[in-house]
Amino acid sequence: MADGARCYELFSLEVCASACVGCRAREARRPLRVDEIRAVRGDGEELTFIVSAVPLGDDYIVESYRDVTAEMRIQRRLKVLLETERRAKGDLEEMVEERTRELRQAQAQLVLQEKMSTLGRLVAGIAHELNNPINFVYGNVDFLAQYVEDLLTLVRTADESPDLSPALRAELDAVKQRIEFDYLVEDSHKLLKSIRTGAERTAAIVRDLKNFSRTGASDMVETDVVSGIETTLNLISPLHRDRISIERDYQAGLPRLVANAGHLNQVFMNLLANAAQAIRGPGTIRIAVTSRDEDGRPVIEVSISDTGEGMAPDVLERITDPFFTTKGVGEGTGLGLWITDSIVRAHVGTLLCESAVGAGSTFRVILPLRPRDE
Repeated sequence: MADGARCYELFSLEVCASACVGCRAREARRPLRVDEIRAVRGDGEELTFIVSAVPLGDDYIVESYRDVTAEMRIQRRLKVLLETERRAKGDLEEMVEERTRELRQAQAQLVLQEKMSTLGRLVAGIAHELNNPINFVYGNVDFLAQYVEDLLTLVRTADESPDLSPALRAELDAVKQRIEFDYLVEDSHKLLKSIRTGAERTAAIVRDLKNFSRTGASDMVETDVVSGIETTLNLISPLHRDRISIERDYQAGLPRLVANAGHLNQVFMNLLANAAQAIRGPGTIRIAVTSRDEDGRPVIEVSISDTGEGMAPDVLERITDPFFTTKGVGEGTGLGLWITDSIVRAHVGTLLCESAVGAGSTFRVILPLRPRDE
């Protein structure tokens, strides 16, 4: 270095001046080591060195250059391979997770379809078995009422007869007093009216059960949406009776919808039951059904709003995810709205929801009149 040349110039290397480890070691007056110094040889080949420098007094420096070009190439190649493997592993894990999620959804849907089919057959069987005795009661209550009136007429005729002896009249009055005849007459009419009302109510429930259980993959028929909603309201009446007022806004002259009536009833059941459960105390459920054209096709929109607690944005984003529920253990499976969304999409429709904490929720079901035309 007597001629003033840099250390690395002795090896015909092109590097920045800061790479002169020897000069830096001399200034620091201590040994230095620098890893991975990049250099370019005179013939253009890129090299990598590990350089060590040890100052010996003020005039001499001992430098060692270790060529690690091949090792660094191997390490860089290995690093690339490891990164590629890591990304491939991540992609594979995502694919497995997605496939697992799809399989769980498919399994849940198959289980649900089997349960719905079994439930439909069970409900239809129960409705059929109940239908005969209810028809017997309902069909004979009018005859019973007429028989009671005939017997009462007979008693009144005997009581009002002028030919009735005093002894027989006294005995008749004693019997009437003992059986509380006047109360019996008044209460018999009430009992007959209650029997008739109960029979009519039971017959209506049986009819609703039969309508609700109409399921089948190919059961696409013209369906009265309003009738399906009213049937569902009757079935879930214990959830809203004496607590929630139901406001109806049905457009006049609504067209009939081609749909699977049983599956559509399941949609109304889930949405109306959720609306009733979202209202902790007294409240209101508003149901609106309208028809219109959307994107050149006729559709029916069913809107169900409640005055319940509402949902936060993070909950609203996940309500149709399978197995997601905000209810306690044993109170919900997290499949209701996922099933609802699946049924609506199967009918080429759309399920929308608007909600805010403390402001209630509104679900909108938009269905084309003729989904098979799509």
